[in-house]
Amino acid sequence: MSRSGGRPGGISVRGVSEPGRPRIVDFSTHLSGPIASYLLRDMGAEVVKVENPRTGDGLRDLLPRIATTGKYHAGLNAGARSLAVSARSEHWPRVVAACARWADAVIVGSRPVDARRRGLDFASLRAANPDLVYCAVSGYGDTGPWAAVPAHGQNIDARTGLLPVEWADGLPATPAGWRSSGTLFAGLFAALGIMGALYRRETGGPAEYVSTSLWAAAMWSNWRDLNLLANTGKPGQDYGNLGSRYSMYPTADERAILVCPIERKFWERFCAALDLPDGWSGRGDWVTSHADYGYDDERATIAERMCARTLAEWCAVFDEIEIPFAPLLSAEEAMRGEQAQAVELMRRIDVDGEPVDVVASAVRLAPDDATPPVRRDLGSPPHLGAHTDEVLAELGLSDLVGRLDLGDLRPRA
Repeated sequence: MSRSGGRPGGISVRGVSEPGRPRIVDFSTHLSGPIASYLLRDMGAEVVKVENPRTGDGLRDLLPRIATTGKYHAGLNAGARSLAVSARSEHWPRVVAACARWADAVIVGSRPVDARRRGLDFASLRAANPDLVYCAVSGYGDTGPWAAVPAHGQNIDARTGLLPVEWADGLPATPAGWRSSGTLFAGLFAALGIMGALYRRETGGPAEYVSTSLWAAAMWSNWRDLNLLANTGKPGQDYGNLGSRYSMYPTADERAILVCPIERKFWERFCAALDLPDGWSGRGDWVTSHADYGYDDERATIAERMCARTLAEWCAVFDEIEIPFAPLLSAEEAMRGEQAQAVELMRRIDVDGEPVDVVASAVRLAPDDATPPVRRDLGSPPHLGAHTDEVLAELGLSDLVGRLDLGDLRPRA
């Protein structure tokens, strides 16, 4: 039975409708689960992080620091509340059950065997709350020969075929600047799955079990090549070899620009702007496909013409004739540019009295398309256990207020 009796537009908690304000308890650590709870929080959810009282969720102290806290904690946990309790505390089962009863959804980020060992498995939490949406974020999935394999960062991507390798002095290495995709996309899928499950529950459906894995999410990130490989036996074309009309070229000031005039109308404008040889504007096959990626013998001539002007000059030309192109910007240029300002790419939070700029989520909510969106004030990233007593009282565990500290830890068996 839906908590809101099937009424769309709100999450009903203990009989009180709270539109757009679901309660999330995040038992996960490190990146994927916290990414999911951050996205949900940015869209209005209330999030309680359940953390180990000694180490936190693993993100807090990762160097380098931003202000007084770890680089990831500042970016992902602003606005969450922190409940610190050890899984070895005698009170752990009571706290877990109370969290499940309080929550609309929980996020559990671990191998299935570890979730069962800690009493965070689906059966245990559903026993406490039959209406609970349960989201499991694992390394490789709930089943299969890799289900119990420990997962850590780029080893996920190494098992997908996505991890590029550079060899130097006979040793393989990850290229500079490469970033893992599995941890990111798993967080996105977890948030999406939770939202879908909450909507279905609130419109009369049953509470659902949501699961995703870093490995499956990383594989999905390569869906274009995998779909081709599965059906044709061939991977997709590499971006570095698409053709002369979808390539990077140098400019007079030794910058780089990507030009993409692959449709006929864009190619004709491009030929005129660069004063390319007579006859080139009609050169191409736009019957078989709407796009022609060009020919090898065009590259040298295009490169010569592009070197005649600076990056800024070519940007002005291509803006004027409206062809697809992009200057190759540094991360600093992109982050500080006019477009970033217009869409409020960065948001400012407070970390122990210091202003800190972090990247905002890419979802912008507003009443209509003419009203600028208003970013919710998420507040500061919480100190470890800062809200323990407050949350315990809300959970109906007032008798534990002031008692969940390191003294509750029992020796490991």
